[in-house]
Amino acid sequence: MRVDFYELAGRFQDPLEVAAVLVGKAWPTLTDIVLVAPRGALAELDDRLWRKPAGRFLPHGIDDRAAPIRLVERAPDAAALLINLDPTAPLPQGRYDRVLELVPADEDARPRLRQRWKDWKAAGADLHHHVLS
Repeated sequence: MRVDFYELAGRFQDPLEVAAVLVGKAWPTLTDIVLVAPRGALAELDDRLWRKPAGRFLPHGIDDRAAPIRLVERAPDAAALLINLDPTAPLPQGRYDRVLELVPADEDARPRLRQRWKDWKAAGADLHHHVLS
């Protein structure tokens, strides 16, 4: 399994905005996309996906198992693409073709994400790091 860590920096500071852009790039090539976020962020993420990208429809829903793009608090058992916006979420144990971990510019979140890197590595994931600026 490939796991990409996207470090937010420069003009890319907002994890919800970055997630919306990533989903827009993945859809419709991938039709099984899951975004994991804290409950409080799901409504804002839902709103962003209605607005971004402009002129496109991204079929999504909060806790909607039938939606091609699912917004959830906990990772499901399987997905083609899993995008994690919650550094405190448990490491997913399911089957995923690809996982994207968003690393916010917030220094307080970095230690948890460094541990996630180590945990993914221990799980045998193919790790990649990208800096968005």
